[in-house]
Amino acid sequence: MTLYELNQQQLEIIAYLEENGGEETPEVAEVLAITREAFAQKAEAYAYIIMQMGRESDMIAVEIKRLQALKKAKDNSETRLKESLTQAMLLFAEEDVKGIRRFKTPTLSLSTRKSEAVQIEDEKLIDSRFLVTKHEVSKTLVGEALKNGLEVEGASLKTNYSVQIK
Repeated sequence: MTLYELNQQQLEIIAYLEENGGEETPEVAEVLAITREAFAQKAEAYAYIIMQMGRESDMIAVEIKRLQALKKAKDNSETRLKESLTQAMLLFAEEDVKGIRRFKTPTLSLSTRKSEAVQIEDEKLIDSRFLVTKHEVSKTLVGEALKNGLEVEGASLKTNYSVQIK
C-alpha cells in the first residue's frame, strides 16, 4: 500500500470515527485489524491518526479557552449592567404595596426582587457546630500502602500500558 493510500485510508477512518462519536464499529474494527504481516504499516498509520487527533484536540482546547474567556467577559458585563439597572430601579422606579419596584416600557416590564444571602465575615469566629468536614479517599495514601505490601480492602493496584509516539 502506498503512502498516499495509507494517508487516504487514515483520513477516511478519522472522518468515520468523528461521524460516529469515536465509536468503533465492526466495519472500522475490520479495517483496523492488525495482522502480523501488516503490523509495521498499520502501526505507522495508527501513530499518524493518533498524532492528528491529538493536534486537533489541542486546537479544540485552545478554542474552548478562547470561548470561555469570551463567555466570562460577557457574564461580567451582564452582571455589571444588571447591578447598574437594579440601582437605578431602586432610585427611580415606583414601589408597590409589597415593596417591589416596577417599571414598564412599551416592550417589557422590569421589577426588583428581594433575596437573602448569608455572608461570612470571619470563618474563625464561627462556632464548630456550623462546620462540616468532607471525607474522601486519598488515592496517593492507598497507593503507597499497596506498594508497601499492605492489603487495603476495596482497592488494588492496576498496571496500565500506553503508547509513546515520538
